[in-house]
Amino acid sequence: MDLRQLDYFLKVVERGSLPAAASELRITQPTLTKSIRQLERRLGVALQERLPRGVVPTEFGAVLARHARLVGVQLKDALGEIEGMRSGRTGHVAIGAGPAWLRRLLPLAVTRVQAASPGLAVYLTGGFDDGLLRLLRQGELDLVVAELPEPSTAPDLTMLELASDDLGVICRTGHALVHKPGLVPADLIDYPWILPAGNTRARRRLDALFIGRGLSPPTAAIETDSMAFMLASIRLSDGIGYSTTQLLAQTEGQGLVMLEVAGLTGQRTAGVISRREARLSPAAQAIVDELSAICRIDDRN
Repeated sequence: MDLRQLDYFLKVVERGSLPAAASELRITQPTLTKSIRQLERRLGVALQERLPRGVVPTEFGAVLARHARLVGVQLKDALGEIEGMRSGRTGHVAIGAGPAWLRRLLPLAVTRVQAASPGLAVYLTGGFDDGLLRLLRQGELDLVVAELPEPSTAPDLTMLELASDDLGVICRTGHALVHKPGLVPADLIDYPWILPAGNTRARRRLDALFIGRGLSPPTAAIETDSMAFMLASIRLSDGIGYSTTQLLAQTEGQGLVMLEVAGLTGQRTAGVISRREARLSPAAQAIVDELSAICRIDDRN
């Protein structure tokens, strides 16, 4: 059924007159009459009844008019929703984020975009890099904001570098290692390590630094996928960990310091990661653009 025919029919019902409806629709009366007759032939019933001073819908016409109005409303809603999705004002975005991003920068970007587009729904998943990248590759996330993998290990992904930060060994401020000069990796072996899982990039980097100096990688006394738990555990014990300076600047990092250990300090780059074959939706791109703008002012992750 032609939606235009429904629109013409509704206009006749609304105006109660073929000439008046044709004039408002800016078509000829014969064209309008032909359209109504085509509808009647299609449905096999009469839709209107002629009166001396106009037309009125039959009982069949009244039913069609009622449903046609609903169709018109739903079509308008659908077009509005599609336009909102196209422009980024509505829709949903699934984002995976590393611990540092969840605590700063990303909340600011998301809330700014969502304030401008109240119809937009954002779903956040926190975690460490490898787990988030697995969800991204499975299509469960639209994008990931985390430490960037080596390009050679992720040819299926695109990466946008936004920020960097320093990595190092951390401990509580009252730890015996804080005032020990000339620290080297061997000085840390006997202390309990509190670390993220072994499949994270930070953990693999730490292991490689020890192996590169002819030492066995640290064995985690506590292994956790919760950055908050890791930092709290280090603050409450003689355990040591491996993290970034920006995490120490957050509320959860109070009471912790980064040690200067020869060979165990470094820098990491972070940013937005997405699937190479998938195009970001306008809503997702709006968040990336806002995050990029924020990082141009503050590029410490």
